[in-house]
Amino acid sequence: MASNLSSIGFVFKDAEDFHVRMLTLAEETRERLKCGAGEYAIWRSRTGAEVWFQIAPPDGDEEQATILGLAPFFEGRSSVPVMMTAALKRPDDTPLEGLLHGWVAPDGQGAGAYPLAFEAIDFAAHAGRRLPATWRCRITGFCRNLNVHEDASTLPEMGEGQRLADRALIPIGLFRDEDEEKGEGEGGGGDKVEGASGLGGNGESPSSMPEPTAWMTGIVRAHRPLENEVTGRAFHWLSVETLAATIDLVADPDIVTGEIAEGKIIEAMAWMFARVLD
Repeated sequence: MASNLSSIGFVFKDAEDFHVRMLTLAEETRERLKCGAGEYAIWRSRTGAEVWFQIAPPDGDEEQATILGLAPFFEGRSSVPVMMTAALKRPDDTPLEGLLHGWVAPDGQGAGAYPLAFEAIDFAAHAGRRLPATWRCRITGFCRNLNVHEDASTLPEMGEGQRLADRALIPIGLFRDEDEEKGEGEGGGGDKVEGASGLGGNGESPSSMPEPTAWMTGIVRAHRPLENEVTGRAFHWLSVETLAATIDLVADPDIVTGEIAEGKIIEAMAWMFARVLD
């Protein structure tokens, strides 16, 4: 099964291999984004694949930085206006993790094309800003499955003879069923390197917390097969025109069905990450 890290070509033999490789990348980071909760140390690749390490604030005379966790990202082409309505923290989030919730393609009247939750890789740098507010975001979906269709005639049926449109997005993470509320969902988008105590945040209970997941269709406007320069493993990047937005997708080749090409229609389930551009 694909993971967020395998979607950009990071696959590991075991937990030890994961720790060694990630700590090596953390030591190679050159860029920092500082905020009150700590700082992000950003590893960037030539392909656009990134790893954002979450670093705790200095504690006394400690010289060694404490890595609280990490999150993958892909720096693609998207620039999507989103009217953000809430900054949310899950119980097990580090101080530098969190979700942003908002409306894609805002209509100027407090709503938009559809609501969506995002795993915000730069969450702590923006969580204190006044909301609601419209920000431009780079949105990348990390695919859990990706099916390629030659045309709309093979898209899933929605009942009564109707098929899913060739540009559609359903924010399934905003509609949690009872099993998911009991903990059978996939869990957070980041990967912990060292344990950290969680923060409750905003009075949200786990059962009411959205997930940054979406089921979508869209037209492929650009595509490149890429190779992770650290692991040598291939992955796909796509620019996809979906409903009311053009976003980036990345995918592990193992979960792709069909041959990706510009102009074809994709159907995908994805974990949604975002970086705030404003």
